[in-house]
Amino acid sequence: MSTDNMTVDRRRKTMDAARNRRLTALLEDAEQSIAVHWERCRDRGVGGATPEATARVDACLRAYFASLKALPPLAPEDRIVEQIARVFDELMQLDAETGGGLLEDAERDLLHPLILNAAEAAGLDPYKFPRREPGGKRLDFSVARAR
Repeated sequence: MSTDNMTVDRRRKTMDAARNRRLTALLEDAEQSIAVHWERCRDRGVGGATPEATARVDACLRAYFASLKALPPLAPEDRIVEQIARVFDELMQLDAETGGGLLEDAERDLLHPLILNAAEAAGLDPYKFPRREPGGKRLDFSVARAR
């Protein structure tokens, strides 16, 4: 491997490590707020907010962060957008499976910025997309059920 290639490889590894540190910190910071939110939901008797259901949402978020960390450094934006679309679909499916009572506006307001901030930490510029919605849609749990 030439010296130039080694330098490029080191830069990529450094960028990858920095991205992953940002993602880890972002998730660790959010996990505490999310745990408090779930506890509050259970205390108030929010429908669907069982420990099993909230653990599934938490696992979905952790998988999303892991998928962003697994991307190569300087990943194409469409690869990051794919991960956003996947986590949106999974969260909306989880909401539908709980009868539409688990995830509401408060959860969207908690999770949507986290998902976008993680995508930004992974290298996406969300401001390049209309209404800062790279997935082309808002995280909207109300569509999973009739109101």
